[in-house]
Amino acid sequence: MVKFIITVFEALTILALAWLVLRSHRERFLNRSFALFLLFLALWVLCGFPQNLLSEPSDRFLTLVFRLAHCAAILATGTFFLFALAFLRGERPGEGWRWITVTSMIAMAACSVTDLVIREASQAGTGYRVEGGSLYNLFVAYMVLFGFGGLCAVALKRSRSMSTDRARATYILLGFGLFLALALLLVVALPEIMGRDATSDYIFFLVIIPIAFTAYAILRHRLLDVRLAVRRSFAYLLTLLLFGTPLLALYLAFRFTLTSYPDLEMGASVIMLALAIALAPTALRLSNRLAAKILFSGLYDEVELLHEVSAVFTSTANIREGLISATGLVCSHLRLSKLLVAIPDESTRGKGNWVIGSTATPGGIDGFYDLEAADSMLFHLWDTVLVEDEGPVGIGDQVAVAARIEMRARGLAACLPVKGPAGKMAVLLVGEKVNRLALDPVDLDFLGQFAERAGIFIENYLLSSYLLSQFEELSEARRRLEESDNFKTDIINVTSHELRTPLTVLNGYTLMLHDHYERFDEEERKRYLEYIASSCERLNAILDQFLTVSYFQRGTAQASAKPTDLEELFEELKSAFVPDQSKRIESEVRPSHLTVLTDRSYLLLMLNNLVENAIRFSPEGSPVMVRAEKADDGVQISVRDHGRGLDSGDVQYIFQPFTRLEETDKHRIGTGLGLYIVRLVADLLGIEVNVESEPESGTTFHLRLPAA
Repeated sequence: MVKFIITVFEALTILALAWLVLRSHRERFLNRSFALFLLFLALWVLCGFPQNLLSEPSDRFLTLVFRLAHCAAILATGTFFLFALAFLRGERPGEGWRWITVTSMIAMAACSVTDLVIREASQAGTGYRVEGGSLYNLFVAYMVLFGFGGLCAVALKRSRSMSTDRARATYILLGFGLFLALALLLVVALPEIMGRDATSDYIFFLVIIPIAFTAYAILRHRLLDVRLAVRRSFAYLLTLLLFGTPLLALYLAFRFTLTSYPDLEMGASVIMLALAIALAPTALRLSNRLAAKILFSGLYDEVELLHEVSAVFTSTANIREGLISATGLVCSHLRLSKLLVAIPDESTRGKGNWVIGSTATPGGIDGFYDLEAADSMLFHLWDTVLVEDEGPVGIGDQVAVAARIEMRARGLAACLPVKGPAGKMAVLLVGEKVNRLALDPVDLDFLGQFAERAGIFIENYLLSSYLLSQFEELSEARRRLEESDNFKTDIINVTSHELRTPLTVLNGYTLMLHDHYERFDEEERKRYLEYIASSCERLNAILDQFLTVSYFQRGTAQASAKPTDLEELFEELKSAFVPDQSKRIESEVRPSHLTVLTDRSYLLLMLNNLVENAIRFSPEGSPVMVRAEKADDGVQISVRDHGRGLDSGDVQYIFQPFTRLEETDKHRIGTGLGLYIVRLVADLLGIEVNVESEPESGTTFHLRLPAA
């Protein structure tokens, strides 16, 4: 019974660790696979001593327990292998590896609960007699292959990694390498040699050590250098001295006192074990805090931290985001009250004095950004390293005195120049340490290296920003000139062509009815009047398009974003077309009642032009699909036709005004403004429009909108 209680406690501990691992980063495959491994391992631990609940367990019950234990072991080994692959790659393993591992794991686990792996298990004195099935050797091979395969993946990760990942891999290898070796020895090797299973019970008590050790390494442990290793070793010694020794003495006292009372002795042992497991993390945490105050209180790894800073600078092109993240890292590790980068007006090319960085608050490290109007002398210490309580470097005494007065007012401990390859860029403003200690030479050396990397990052941003702004201004000026010139020419050509046809129809049929009204029967008169009405509608549509374009080009259009039900909008869209065209429009919304946050009337205008364009360039009777579906970052609306499609070189021009897609078919009509209006509305609403098209495969327009 006691053994079963201990294993239940171990299983609950493992489940708690699984919850912690999953809670830290539930979106990462690495954490999910490790948490799943812990779950299966907890189930395996629970299979340790359920037979102790029965006074005389039957052979059938023992066989079931052994089968479940082997099944849980297969599942745990397979998920450990997936975790090791993810740890090696730094991301989700390939689909082939996942398919092979999961398929073989499920198949082997299914076989483990049948007589194919364990045919029968029975009590044999103090041990068990286990008769393996026809696939027992395959079970052993699977455990060896995937178990040691996972350890090989971790070992390969260790050989390729530095610092933190190398330390994690070391802990995993030590913990699980020892555990898997003992498992094979106690569960497989010794029972085969002895002819009976009298050793596998011990492995259930050893499982908590490597699991807790590895989980701690993954979630919390950061091995930076030898000093940190010394400090952690010292913390372990403190834990043993201040926590382990008194607990052991108390346990021995209870044991010798209660020798005559075996039940009380066993109860006291269980209580002491529970206290040891429950209080060990707290004791270790307190020991780490005490060790951090005694040994290397300002410890950080300069190379690792500089590497993290460089990674931040290379991962973003946003100067505010990059400097805030990088200075936040440095503030946290160096325990600085603030770390700011002052970029003066002359570096920003007249855009003001930018002050970007991070400050320490009781709640953590907060990003800081300010646009200072007043010009400080500290912003122009281009060639000076000014440290509080040290002599001036490169500047006069009076300037140094004035600078130090301002430094004290701002709570700064040092100012360092920030230079890029082209020269001066900014000034690094270093705040005082939180613990009131002075900056040591190691800190200043690291901050100098940080300033070099920040200078390159700032120069690249400012230069690219300046060149981009100049290029955009030139491109915009050229575009406006070309668009204005082309617009004048195209509007003359289009109006002369598009207005001539309906006017000719109007004039011809009107004169025919006027001069020969009595010669036509009622059916002919009705048909001619329909021709006249159709021409009027065409003229009205042309004028509406011109007025819409003029309305947008004047810049007076304003949007009002409101929640819009897409199912209702699609029904309204269909009703805007004549019955023959409306029947061709097929709509779908997934999930139903999907809503977006936009201007309903303008979105309807966009879709109307897209659908009209799709109907015009599709074969007669072919469907036009309008679909809305949930996307990762909003809602995607698609309009697809089955027309002739576009060449890849033509896609970039279709949103230009007066682009005539019907040039490929002279019998079709249009002003060439429909997709131009789509572009104008998309710019107004901030909608992203993408086009997918291939010759003879149709065209699909994708609209990306925010969900309501």
